Amino acid sequence: MRFEIGIPTLNRIDLLMPCLIMYKQDFPDTRIWVLDNGKQNIKLDGIELIKADSNLGVAASWNLLSDKIFQSATHALILNDDIYLGKKKHQINDIIENKKFKGRVIRSTPDWCAFILPKEVFDEVGRFDEEFYPAYYEDKSYEYRMKLMGLNVVKTPLLNP
Repeated sequence: MRFEIGIPTLNRIDLLMPCLIMYKQDFPDTRIWVLDNGKQNIKLDGIELIKADSNLGVAASWNLLSDKIFQSATHALILNDDIYLGKKKHQINDIIENKKFKGRVIRSTPDWCAFILPKEVFDEVGRFDEEFYPAYYEDKSYEYRMKLMGLNVVKTPLLNP
């Protein structure tokens, strides 16, 4: 079990940069991917930066980040660019390893500002629907598709920022 972090961003470098500095301390030896949809000139050592030519939208960004992360990790921790999670690496590992959360998408309450996506769920359910462009309802669509397959999302304050 290994997780990596993915953060899509469009125009909030002012909020993203302080969070990235703290995430590098909170998650040592964890790969952090940032997908820059807004040509924000992000520069920080130790961050895997993907530069988009234009705004891919939320669903496509989550898909691209998941593709990158799942090349070497079993779980993707996807975060909004405007939040600081305030958790350490061992706390995220504890959430992933919790038996009642095993093999399930785990998300913050009340929304998807932070979520853990297991590769096995992504492989089974598929990609986020990129027709929801640029944003909104891609998360609800995914949750509904999971429900149709008999899978549930775990909503927990453990992932609230």
